[in-house]
Amino acid sequence: RLGMAPPPPPPETWGLDPLFWANVKVTVWEVVGDPPGLVPAEGTNRSVHFFHGRPTRRYEVMGHVVSLTVRDNKTIFYVDDGTGCLECVVWLNSAGDDGGASLTAGGGQQASGDFCIDVQGLTLGALVRCQGRVTEFRDKTQFKVDALQRCDDANAESLFWLDWAKVVEDIKDIKE
Repeated sequence: RLGMAPPPPPPETWGLDPLFWANVKVTVWEVVGDPPGLVPAEGTNRSVHFFHGRPTRRYEVMGHVVSLTVRDNKTIFYVDDGTGCLECVVWLNSAGDDGGASLTAGGGQQASGDFCIDVQGLTLGALVRCQGRVTEFRDKTQFKVDALQRCDDANAESLFWLDWAKVVEDIKDIKE
């Protein structure tokens, strides 16, 4: 058994793990790297992943916007956190929104489900914090953004990395 990962917990216990309900801080490399740090759980259509052996479904990434494409029904942008680039997508609701007019006009905050998207903060070079889910579209990993916040404080990125390191350390301590 040397070098083998422990078997994942049974699906009926996933909801008992606090990480299952939290936005887990991850690096871009853990999402798109080879091998990825997020391992899809079988039979979940990639809606649940194992992060260091723990079931998770919601994530938080932070990085700089390096590419931005605005369309009528979605905005696609790439976030670079220094470990890689991740394609992120913000889908706009067809009911209750203005068809993306405020988005293309640089409008303020846009509602997307129950979360808030700070569309005005989504500019090239901006440091952003994204919360959402890891999905796959046309065999390509995407990050479906539910919440987006521009971070103007230069210390926000350092704090994110410290929090990420603490989460990974705590997970490893629990497993041992």
